[in-house]
Amino acid sequence: MRGLNSMIPLKNNGLCQSKMSAGPSNLQPDVELRPATKIRHAAEIKFKEMGIEVGIPEMPPKIPVPPNGNVKLTSNLYAVRTSSQIPIYRYDLDITISQRNGKQLALTKKSDSDAVSIDRKLKTKIIFFKMVQTYPELFSGVHHCIYDLESTLFTLNDIMKDDPEAEPKTLVIEGLDGAKFQGTTSATVILKKCHDRFEVDLTNFSHLELNIESTDLSHKQFLELVTSQIPMMSDSFVTFPGGVSFSMNASTTELPEGKYLGHGVQKSVRYVENPQTRKPMAAIALDLKKTAFHAVLTGLDYLSQIVDDRPLHNGQKLPNSVFGSFGALKKMKGLRCCLQYGNRYREVVIHEISNKTAQEHYFDREGQQITVENYFYQMYNLRLKCPTAPLAGEKKPGQKALCYYPLELIRVLDNQRVTGELPQKVIRDVIKHAAVVPALRIRQIQDSCADLGLFGNDYLQNVDTVIDSRPIGVEGRQLKNPKMVFGKNTSVESRNGQWPNRGAMRPPFFIPSTIRKWSVLMISNLQNGFASETMHTFVSSFINECRARGMTLPAPSDPWALNAREELKPQMEGFFSECPGLGIEFVLVLQDDCFHEHKFLKFIERKYNVISQDVNMKTVQKCLQRAAATLENIVQKTNIKLGGLNYSIEMTNPAGTSNVFQPDTMYVGLAMSHSKPPKPDSTGREPPKPASVVGFAANVLPQNFAFVGDYYFQAADRDEKIDSIVPIMHRILDMWCQHHEGQMPKNILFFRNGASEGQYKSILKFEVPLIKHALEKFRNNCGVEQMTPETKFSLVVATKRHNVRIFKANIQAGRPNEQNLPPGIAVDRSIVHPMFAEFFVNSHTTLQGTGKTPRYTIMHNGADFKIGQLEHIVFGLAHGHQIVNLCTSLPTPSYIAGDYADRGMVVLHEFLKTTRAEADQYDTFNEQLTYAALQPESRFHYCRVNA
Repeated sequence: MRGLNSMIPLKNNGLCQSKMSAGPSNLQPDVELRPATKIRHAAEIKFKEMGIEVGIPEMPPKIPVPPNGNVKLTSNLYAVRTSSQIPIYRYDLDITISQRNGKQLALTKKSDSDAVSIDRKLKTKIIFFKMVQTYPELFSGVHHCIYDLESTLFTLNDIMKDDPEAEPKTLVIEGLDGAKFQGTTSATVILKKCHDRFEVDLTNFSHLELNIESTDLSHKQFLELVTSQIPMMSDSFVTFPGGVSFSMNASTTELPEGKYLGHGVQKSVRYVENPQTRKPMAAIALDLKKTAFHAVLTGLDYLSQIVDDRPLHNGQKLPNSVFGSFGALKKMKGLRCCLQYGNRYREVVIHEISNKTAQEHYFDREGQQITVENYFYQMYNLRLKCPTAPLAGEKKPGQKALCYYPLELIRVLDNQRVTGELPQKVIRDVIKHAAVVPALRIRQIQDSCADLGLFGNDYLQNVDTVIDSRPIGVEGRQLKNPKMVFGKNTSVESRNGQWPNRGAMRPPFFIPSTIRKWSVLMISNLQNGFASETMHTFVSSFINECRARGMTLPAPSDPWALNAREELKPQMEGFFSECPGLGIEFVLVLQDDCFHEHKFLKFIERKYNVISQDVNMKTVQKCLQRAAATLENIVQKTNIKLGGLNYSIEMTNPAGTSNVFQPDTMYVGLAMSHSKPPKPDSTGREPPKPASVVGFAANVLPQNFAFVGDYYFQAADRDEKIDSIVPIMHRILDMWCQHHEGQMPKNILFFRNGASEGQYKSILKFEVPLIKHALEKFRNNCGVEQMTPETKFSLVVATKRHNVRIFKANIQAGRPNEQNLPPGIAVDRSIVHPMFAEFFVNSHTTLQGTGKTPRYTIMHNGADFKIGQLEHIVFGLAHGHQIVNLCTSLPTPSYIAGDYADRGMVVLHEFLKTTRAEADQYDTFNEQLTYAALQPESRFHYCRVNA
């Protein structure tokens, strides 16, 4: 039976962000609200219009955990113990210096530039030491002050105890080094008492509550700072926000394309259960941090790392292909550099790399036109070594025209982290060098704790605090393994997170797919004869494997090889545009590694409603060399893409008395993908930000482990799913009812990917009520009498974005998979939050480095799941990916939702490239680019096309 409004396009359903008000009318018009505040106010207004009550931001209480396990584990968490209550006072700090032009420079102002931020912190550190030395009656010494080098200062003295009005204090700091402070020798410091809970008691944990409406972060913030003072106040470290620090004495690893890998650590404070008392206590989590930085090179040397610079050595220009929006040189935009020639030194930010050279670019000098090359020769007697190289353009504030400089005269400043997407060859090197096996990681973490002074320093001693030198130990439990059920009722048990089904005895698929007409598209530099032979041999093997697993498919119709010497995109689009008329439902694409047309392929796949599978020619060659496992994985992917199911899953509870998975429960994954923020154009105007994408996946089809999904576009940059919840809920409920005789699910379990603790409040206030509203609305409009009076739901946040590591207690030397946790280890005590219902499940096998165990936090538990029940559901669903015979680190709906979010972003970016549409037309994107907008009979609705 088909549900109501079958396969309707995703629309805003009353929560269209473009119609949201900017905020309540009683706000002061001249107050500029933060984006998050604007979104919250707009959501509150929309809730009122829809008659929905904003939720109470209260976490569900802790759930009793199963009996303790017998798997001995350890962690990277170190208990923090404070002996006595010592008053700690908080102040806001402003530091300014006068510049040569007479303007004031606020050194405590935050900057998006790493180079600027670090330079300012170096200056505030000098001023801070000078201030404490100059005013000993106020500060009693450096180790009685805890300072973040920006605007927050904690002291052990009440600086304003003699001033009942607590008026701001203005302190003048003299005797600064003018060479380091832009010509000035003094600074002005303004101290203001923080009136919002300005005293901190480290022995008191009463601020930890289930209601998170106004969580007091002073306690945590102080602990973060006091345990960071050694690296922050030392010249031997470079520190970044989030507790990240890099030792200046540590070695670095050279990377391709003008990058290097810094080896540092990340420290954070977490609240956990005291292992003995189960009461709250603080702990330090410390983990290794590997980060890519821009190398300190001249602009010309940096350029030579990312493009072929051989033309420059021959006195020629670079080709035009390296310039423009999609050229290689766009990677240099935004780099902060120092410009140095003669006695001049100035910092500049590269706004663009011009295709004009120093010989070609003229500018006006005293009424005369002069080239950049001649200018430097006449003014500074400087003959450029490479006058045919492109120029770096700088945009000065208040000027429309750019200023251009030779790349050989600028040098990239140090300590600039690489932002945005890294090139594949850089990613490969980062992964290789960042992979540290557990035994070595534990030693390096312990050494780093000592380097940071965590096991004893004057700052900690002055607040009667010590940090345990041994990490917190914990006991875990080994969960029961599920069975995979293939065709002909063949069962295969999971062992160590994998299950064999290969060789001559491999079983048929649980549900083999059928394809009526399909074709092959080859994009290769292989010569015609060899290309034809390669294609024919691989396709023959592919068909044989498909049929061996039970799939039904004929020989391909008119395989076609593109002309690699001509532009590929028009040829690809021409081929796909003809497929619907020819009845072709599936295209197998074989593509050389040198061509990068995967993203465009997925765009035209959606545009022409033709499912495709992209196979790299290196993989094809591997299959032709008798790599049976590789071919089997390709075919397992094909079957899923075409609507089949490779296997089902059977799993019982530990006692064996009931099934873990119930047929009337829907499992839903929600994930986000964000665009890289666009940079200002040549006028300095920021263009509209491309949409963020919410990916979702659910088991809405008749078979309980067949997951399909879609994506939804919403306002950029925000992780909150306020705009998308209602249309997504309508879509998945409608699809479920189509395949379940009009009946709604009894229970729904949501896995929401990646939310931080700072987003919990928004989830509880807006997302949970919207899910309730959507369920009630759908039930009221369903038109089918329901067998269950109410659909209950639970929502769990699944995240790997944390720095907690769990290790075996006694690690023997061995391969990474032997040193790491085995699949199926659950931890739900000691290292979990003391107030929230939280657990860890390690479901995957780690083959390289040290695995990160996902953390699961229960945000809403209307379906009344138990902790042990959820742990088994998580582990069981991690077996459902279907393509490779290995567990995934996250449950299948979460994993697939992430894939759909990424696919939506690919389709959006290709759409924006080809249409030049505005980047913030969210309704248009949802009406034209989602799978929901396709015709009801489209295979995309019941096939996992992004497998």
